[in-house]
Amino acid sequence: MTRLTVILGAIFALLVLTSLLIKKSVRAEIVIAATPEAVWATITNPATYVEWNPIFVAYKGTFGQGNSLSLQMKMDGTDPVEVDVKVKNFVAGEWLHQSGGYPTFLTYDHNWYLETVPEGTKVIQYEYYTGLYVLFWDPSPAQVAYEESNKNLKARLETVPNPHAEETDPYAW
Repeated sequence: MTRLTVILGAIFALLVLTSLLIKKSVRAEIVIAATPEAVWATITNPATYVEWNPIFVAYKGTFGQGNSLSLQMKMDGTDPVEVDVKVKNFVAGEWLHQSGGYPTFLTYDHNWYLETVPEGTKVIQYEYYTGLYVLFWDPSPAQVAYEESNKNLKARLETVPNPHAEETDPYAW
């Protein structure tokens, strides 16, 4: 082995290790005066996303453990881009865990947690990011967007009589 090969190997190993250890996260929670079933029905209904979710405006696929979804994502007024996620955990009415990204560069792990509380349902969105890109990335716009989506979800569920009863094509973008 040449000295250059050893140096390049060490740099590569350091980059991979750094990408695994560096994390940033966002968390937004809110209490909604609705049942967990009503909240769950809305967050798993693709027909309503564009009405309340400022980040993920549509998706294709079916929520279920092990399933893959294609989401239309918008950030900061940009045109939507397609991102693929894998549903890692799916506990109906309680927990939805999705992940995706590009290993070493940027990965994301998004979770929805629903908890019954006396006032209705506590909704928690939590996402963490790993990868080299995280070193240079400011997650505050994502934080603001998740807070906005929670507020929109709350407004929708507390003012619309039966928000998940709409019949539209779940695969239309």
